[in-house]
Formats: sequence, structure tokens, C-alpha cells
Amino acid sequence: MWVAQDLETHLDQLAVAARQWRDGKGERSIVTVHLASGQRHTGQVLELVRSTLVLQSLPQRSTADLDVTVIPLARIEALTVHVVQLFVESMASEAATSMLDLKRRVKALADVLATRVGRAVTIDLGAGELASLAPLFEASKLALDRVCADELGRASLAERVQRIELRIGTPGVSLADGTLAVTGPLAVERLRDALDAVL
Repeated sequence: MWVAQDLETHLDQLAVAARQWRDGKGERSIVTVHLASGQRHTGQVLELVRSTLVLQSLPQRSTADLDVTVIPLARIEALTVHVVQLFVESMASEAATSMLDLKRRVKALADVLATRVGRAVTIDLGAGELASLAPLFEASKLALDRVCADELGRASLAERVQRIELRIGTPGVSLADGTLAVTGPLAVERLRDALDAVL
């Protein structure tokens, strides 16, 4: 559960999450750091050391290059932790315990996506066992969160996707006639790459 705290505490928590991510545990939040100069930097926290925040930029669709920005803490006025990240649970979180629970999570994700992209997005679950569909849903949440992390991703999703189908079968991602079909099982990183390719 996310709890509002002072800026320094939030930065400390983000740094802890970054270290856990490096150990293969969980995900890093996407944040925007607002500076006293009026500049803003969006990315993921790499480290907090000697009163300095190290922020990794988000990958762009046209390049694999990543920038790292070093920001003195004294220049930070505010911090935005993006809403969709607060909804998305870590892959280490508990999976759905029933099909009804999973359907509730699917609806909640559809509501969050609609808020982020400014239009309704329907998410449908295909036939399959809970043990197969639940991990696919969790991976899809994290991958869609990555897509919605920047304006280009949100715009592409809004323009091209009206419906998302999650199903079990031969792994892959396809987009046709406004329907994004995600067939698993798929690891999060592979799913993220596949979404970048079709969107």
C-alpha cells in the first residue's frame, strides 16, 4: 500500500526499490523529478548517494540508448510518482486467488488504462486455467505500465488499441483491427519488447 510521506522518505524508498530491482526482486517506479529551475526529468531511480539522486531515463522506441542524470537533492522541489505505477503490483505480489478475483483485477486495470489514455479500453480473458492466466495478466500489467510511462506510448495505445485479449497458446503479440492479442505464457521483458514492436 502506498502512503504519502515527506520527499526525502520517498526518495529513500525509491533508492531501496532500485537496489532490490538490481537483485532481481520487484520493479522500479517511474517518477518525474521537478527541479527549482523549472526543469523536469522523468525516469527510474538508479541510486541515491551523497545527497545526489541518480535517475535513468526511459528507453525510447527509436534507440536502445539510455541516459543517466545526476541531480543534487537540494535542487529537487517535488516528485511525481506516476499513478499507473501505484496501481501496478510487483511480480512478486500475490497472484489472483480465483477467477473472480482475476476478473476484478482485469476490470481495475481497464479502468486505469482508460484514465491514462483518455478512452475506454476493453480487456478480455480468454479460456484457460487460473494458474496460466494469472501470471500472464501480471506480466501484461507491468508491460502495459511501461507503454503508458511516456506520452508517445499513451498516444499510440489510444490511437491503435480498443481491445486487449489475454489468452493462452503459442506465445506472441499481435495487433489487428484495434485488438491487441497477448498470447502467453510470456516473460515481462519479452512482452515489453513485443508491445514496443507492434505499437
